[in-house]
Amino acid sequence: MTLIEQQDDAAAIMQVIADESAAFWKKDFAAWAHCWRHTAYIRMIGWWARGGITVIEGWEALSSRVQATMTANPEPNPTAQRVRRENVNLRREGNMAWVTFDQYGQDTGDLAMDMPGLSRETRILEKHQDAWKIVYVSWLLEGEAGGEF
Repeated sequence: MTLIEQQDDAAAIMQVIADESAAFWKKDFAAWAHCWRHTAYIRMIGWWARGGITVIEGWEALSSRVQATMTANPEPNPTAQRVRRENVNLRREGNMAWVTFDQYGQDTGDLAMDMPGLSRETRILEKHQDAWKIVYVSWLLEGEAGGEF
């Protein structure tokens, strides 16, 4: 794989991560779902002070939960997608990529879906039919220490 191909893959991977977050906060279920691999082995694991521990296994459970959350909180919040991602560590081997980063989000007042301050994030993606798809998300919202945007 050439350096250009590696850079193209890295850009595509980071775009999927950005698109998934933006679709979540815009409450666009179809766009959000497009970023995920629809399979039983996907996982989402996270923690935040408002909601405690989250562990969701499988596409059916995750898609149902996210769709219910979006339905209960339908007002799009496009300002929430204004996050800063730093300390990005991206590793790719074959058709799998592993990404960790620090994400800084604003407090926009959306109590159900905000991720304000510092969040430690992990993503695992797989490439299927020339498209990168998320198969694993983890996040630990530390909060505070977000800095200015």
